[in-house]
Amino acid sequence: METYTLKKTKIVVLGANGQLGQEFRHLASSYEYFTFEFYDRKDADITDKVALNLLMDGSNPDFLINCAAYTTVDKAETDRDSCYAVNTDACSVITEVLTGRKVRLIHFSSDYVYHQYLGFPIRETDEPNPQGVYAQSKLEGEKIIRTSQIPALIIRTSWVISSFGHNFLKTMLRLGNEKPSLQVINDQYGAPTYARHLAQAVLDIILITATDEKKVNYFNDTYNFANEGIITWYDLADRIMKEAGLKCIIHPITTADYPTLAKRPHWSVLSKHKIKERYELEIPHWYVALKECMDEIKNKE
Repeated sequence: METYTLKKTKIVVLGANGQLGQEFRHLASSYEYFTFEFYDRKDADITDKVALNLLMDGSNPDFLINCAAYTTVDKAETDRDSCYAVNTDACSVITEVLTGRKVRLIHFSSDYVYHQYLGFPIRETDEPNPQGVYAQSKLEGEKIIRTSQIPALIIRTSWVISSFGHNFLKTMLRLGNEKPSLQVINDQYGAPTYARHLAQAVLDIILITATDEKKVNYFNDTYNFANEGIITWYDLADRIMKEAGLKCIIHPITTADYPTLAKRPHWSVLSKHKIKERYELEIPHWYVALKECMDEIKNKE
């Protein structure tokens, strides 16, 4: 019987201390044909071209996963320069550093770039309509990567939750233990993305890209990824309280009742058809994702 030896694939992860970066750390040992190097902001400032060039020279990876991002959406409205430095200008730095190298880039974007209501799940080909500094910075970063001609996969995702970092789930658990009731918006629709499921999907895509020549060309494209299903923030918060056994009562309010500096998308229901079909992925429902993430948080206590 003929046997094949799969070449070790080297992966560098930037922004390794964020919630998505830490999920890649958690999963690293599960992929025997991958070797990983993880860098946080102290080790690798993605806005510093000289430093990033030195890192790439020393690491010489096959894939670069960029988890670094400016995600404080409201603060971005009054801190435009910092937001653009990380979400947009850094994309120019990364693409310049990767030009001429045999490195494939994975970059993450946001449902905020769409900001429109179509009445059905949003497809990657639907026209973007970013509202606010954060959304605009993410879309402009995407454009820089696309026009650079480097091999790159861009994933737009929504409502990220994780046992790591700060996110809606962890905030609800904390407030649910502190307060008898909360008001949560009931007219914004989407689905959470468990960062572990996203990280696993990315690593599976890398494995497929490294081993299946027929699917190499699928890599250079933009994809949506979120857990399956549709829910509002209110319903999600209510489910979190019930699953956690908390007595905190969730009251529904409208977006108009809770004004914020940055506009939030009313409709963040993403079509995952493209990524599922091309890479034969099975994406769990948001309820399964929520329970898994909550179990992980509980196990850490």
